[in-house]
Amino acid sequence: MPNRAIVAIFANETSAFEAANAIRDLNDSPADFSAKAGVMIQKDDRGNLSFPERHERPLWGTLSGTVIGGLVGALAGPAGSVLGAALGATTGLIGDTVTDDIGQDFVTLVATDLYPGEAALIFEANEESTRYVDDIVRDTGGRIHRGDLG
Repeated sequence: MPNRAIVAIFANETSAFEAANAIRDLNDSPADFSAKAGVMIQKDDRGNLSFPERHERPLWGTLSGTVIGGLVGALAGPAGSVLGAALGATTGLIGDTVTDDIGQDFVTLVATDLYPGEAALIFEANEESTRYVDDIVRDTGGRIHRGDLG
């Protein structure tokens, strides 16, 4: 199954949390899907990324040593090293590795598509078909981006 970084963006934290619960349930379904790790972030009115207060812990899996911390750090820019490090990423190094693995174009696309006030789920998963997650994200009013990981 292809290993992917998946970013689903929602208008608000409530929609993102609803989608996260449905995506988590895919792990226990017959779908060819397995989430390894995931986190929710939110962009404030100044463009800063943070973890919504009630979602400071990973939504599923363990984030230590994953690409998720690096991706969050890359999306947050220079100030993101602290946010990425909070997820267990080695400051700078994993962000560079993630950018190399999925491409700067992907990071730039996601960074410019996440608007102030919006929330995003960022997770690493193995998925054979994109249909299951696409349906969940669409049904909860979100938009989705994927990057293949090596």
